[in-house]
Amino acid sequence: MSYEYLEKINFPEDLRKINPKDLPIVCDEIRKYIIDTLASIGGHFASNLGVVELTVALHYVLNTPVDKLIWDVGHQTYPHKILTGRREALKTVRKYNGISGFPKREESNFDLYNTGHAGTSVSQMLGEAVSRDLLGKKYNVVSVIGDASIASGMALEALNHGGHLQPNCLVILNDNFMSISKNVGSISNYLNNIITSHFFNSYKKFYYTFLKWLPLIGPALISISRRVEKGFKEALFRGNLFEDLGFKYIGPIDGHDVNKLVDVLKKIKSLQGPILLHVITQKGKGYFPAENDPIKYHGVTPFNIEDGAMGSDSKIAYSKIVGETLIGLTEKNKAIVAITPAMIEGSGLKAYSQKFPSNIFDVGIAEQHSAAFAGAMLGGGAIPFLCIYSTFLTRAMDQIVEDISLMNLPVRIVIDRAGVVGPDGETHQGLSDLGYLTGLPNMDIILPSSAQDIIDSLKFMESYTESPIAIRFPKGSEPFENFSYNKDTKIEKSKIRILTEGSDLAIISLGFMLPIAKKIDSILEKNKIHSGIIDLFWLRPLDNLKLNGFISRHKKFIILDESYLDSGASGYLLNRIDPKNLNRFIKTFAFPPEVIAHGDKTEIFKHYAMDEESISKEILKHFLINKN
Repeated sequence: MSYEYLEKINFPEDLRKINPKDLPIVCDEIRKYIIDTLASIGGHFASNLGVVELTVALHYVLNTPVDKLIWDVGHQTYPHKILTGRREALKTVRKYNGISGFPKREESNFDLYNTGHAGTSVSQMLGEAVSRDLLGKKYNVVSVIGDASIASGMALEALNHGGHLQPNCLVILNDNFMSISKNVGSISNYLNNIITSHFFNSYKKFYYTFLKWLPLIGPALISISRRVEKGFKEALFRGNLFEDLGFKYIGPIDGHDVNKLVDVLKKIKSLQGPILLHVITQKGKGYFPAENDPIKYHGVTPFNIEDGAMGSDSKIAYSKIVGETLIGLTEKNKAIVAITPAMIEGSGLKAYSQKFPSNIFDVGIAEQHSAAFAGAMLGGGAIPFLCIYSTFLTRAMDQIVEDISLMNLPVRIVIDRAGVVGPDGETHQGLSDLGYLTGLPNMDIILPSSAQDIIDSLKFMESYTESPIAIRFPKGSEPFENFSYNKDTKIEKSKIRILTEGSDLAIISLGFMLPIAKKIDSILEKNKIHSGIIDLFWLRPLDNLKLNGFISRHKKFIILDESYLDSGASGYLLNRIDPKNLNRFIKTFAFPPEVIAHGDKTEIFKHYAMDEESISKEILKHFLINKN
């Protein structure tokens, strides 16, 4: 398909040569290109359709990359990538050796920061602006942040600091009424109040027009106009939060009127001090199925352009298995609550939220709060299950330590997306959680290795009050026939599972490394190496006696851990293995302490020699060398 303008735009300097009246056509072509491309490969979708005009206007007005443009979260940067030399490369997005689905410094000098977590852009913008002023440089600094991200504690801290320092900078609040989950909290309600205040916006336009026409005294009234404006805002919607923080507030304006955006951005460039521009956009803009259901189309697999239909899967995701299990538990025990930091859909809790709206607490992008909140709910008798991605759990580390672990509060921590996450890549890899959880007082850890294990673990955790307890599982799915919600499996604390006995090699498998462990066992058996497998279901507390007994019955042992080598469970385990057995240790197969990029999970495992073929080859080589 040919595009009248898009094929001529390789970088923003090409965009700036286009007549402003033709910018709406450029926007239409970008939107069409995104739809056509993602229909065949998948990727983040609705969020990107919503920022097309905003992205075009920013690159049209700003002199990027000399002017600094910083994106929050980053899953809405496909239009940005299209305009900054990566139009054709978008066809490889989120694929192994393809471009990232998020901003990535190594890809382009137009990407200032590798961004995958929310709420960071205002801090980064402020750091850039202060550094610029310190060194006497001249350029614009702009951050784009969403209405969900701006409610995060980090963003509010940065706004507070920026209002104090007063550098020239611009925060664009991209308000699309949506995060991945529905926005929650008073800030979201506050923004909606501003949006619906048509009276104020009409008054503001009239007031400033009137001032311009006043002879002589008009300029004198400029000094008090801001106080008048603030007074009206306070009267109409309880004060303007951003102006109270020290930012000049402008808006809201239509984020899909590209020419209006260009005009406003040009005017803002001449203003002094920190400014917040409030822009209203629509997720999924220009594609009806995504407009109608932006949550469903936040991230897509290949789909049919005509009706938006995506392929069905006969498997069920582990996240949804968690949600369904919690529904069953809560039906019998109304003291159970589910807590999530803005990930109802991602954590498989949508059906739960619909069935038990009083038992679910989406706290927004506030991981620290979610952990402390969960611990405190125990005081009133609730049974909290904190459902959180591994990559986001690191944001709550202080509260996990101080407000849960040290006080021995039995919060049930359900860690999703542990291990390699595939297309989401480096910012979302869940490869560090075992490293810090094993080092915390009172923290018990279960490592399920199947869908049935997840169900059984959650049931066990309901009545577990001895200490905080965590389970971790990867992004994945299993066929329905593999598990049952009604099966009652008794779990004994600290009990590990010996699946097979051997004589040559003991394979210590952690969690969902078990399928690989079984394949290794099969490959080695064909090569006359007899191995045994332990499924280390209970990592902590560890049954040292049983583990050491198992190792002692084999000549050698290895550990399989889907973690970073130095941030996994290996150190914890080796410190608990009898010194007499340590000379049997070959190695821990885990990921090196480096950035693990995005791509298909199978390809990533093979690249890092973590697949069954690579591990078996190394084991066979070891036995051959030692035999000789």
